[in-house]
Amino acid sequence: MKGDTFDRKAGAQRSPKGKIRARCPSCSAWVQLRDNVEVWDLVNCPECDTLLEVVDLRPPTLDYADAGLEAEEEWDEEEWEE
Repeated sequence: MKGDTFDRKAGAQRSPKGKIRARCPSCSAWVQLRDNVEVWDLVNCPECDTLLEVVDLRPPTLDYADAGLEAEEEWDEEEWEE
């Protein structure tokens, strides 16, 4: 056994200043993320002010925040129709 500690995987993209960042899907600007960011956290793009959602952490990936809401609403409507 190697020990009681786990090796840390480096999967996040870091800017030169050591901050986690991802590209805005709307304008391709870099969006700085908190060090403790989690999937489904909401952020605003500093350039185009689009509301974005963190959809993956390895690598950090952003998508439009309302993209998942439309699909969920459609699913809810279908469920009630049955």
